[in-house]
Amino acid sequence: MTTITTAFKDAVHDSQQCFRLLLKAMSEPGEIITLDLSKGFGAMHKAATQTLLSLSDNATPIWLSESHLKDAAIRENIRFHTGSPVTETQNRASFAVIAEQDLADFDWNKATFSLGCEEYPDQSTTVIVELSSLNNSSAENISNGIITLTLSGPGIESQSMLNIDGVSQEFQHFLQGRQEHFAFPLGIDLILVCDEIIACLPRTTLVEVNSCM
Repeated sequence: MTTITTAFKDAVHDSQQCFRLLLKAMSEPGEIITLDLSKGFGAMHKAATQTLLSLSDNATPIWLSESHLKDAAIRENIRFHTGSPVTETQNRASFAVIAEQDLADFDWNKATFSLGCEEYPDQSTTVIVELSSLNNSSAENISNGIITLTLSGPGIESQSMLNIDGVSQEFQHFLQGRQEHFAFPLGIDLILVCDEIIACLPRTTLVEVNSCM
C-alpha cells in the first residue's frame, strides 16, 4: 500500500509562494508567518513539510529525529517529492527536523549539526523544530509555564517576542547561549514551527529566555 500523498497542488506556483514567505520570516526574525498550501507528510507538522518542499532537493540531505525517521509516510514522501536523501548523520544534513514528540528528550549538548565554515557559512544545517505552541501574544495573555523569547538583532527594529511551550531547559539554554558558542558567520539557523505557522531565528538573532511561572 502506497504512503505517497499530495504535496503542493500547483508545484511551481505554491513552492515559489512558500519560498517568498520563508524569506520574509527569515529576514524578520520572530515574525509569525502562515504556510497553508499543503498538508503535512505523516505526523510531520504542515509548516515543516512545506519548508522542506520549498527549500530541499536531491543535493540537500535531510536528518529526521527518531519519531519522524520511523514514519514511512514521511521518509517516502520526502524522497518522492523532493528527491532529498534521508541521512542518519547530523553533520551531513542540510536540513534537520526535530519532531514535537522528540523535542523534550533531544540532547542539544551532543548535537553535531554542521555549523558551516568560514568560506561557506551557508553550508550549515538549518534546523526545523516542531513545537506544541507558538505565538506572539502580549504578556498579559500568557499563561503559566509558557516560555517567552525576547529577540533582538538584524531585521528587528527594537525587540520582538515569541511564546513557546513544551521545551526542555536544555533547549532554552541552547537558544540563549548559541551565539556565545558559535562564532559568526558560523552557526545554526532555526525555524520554529507549530502546525501551519512558523517563526525564524537566524544565527544573528540574540535570544533572551524568560519563563512565566
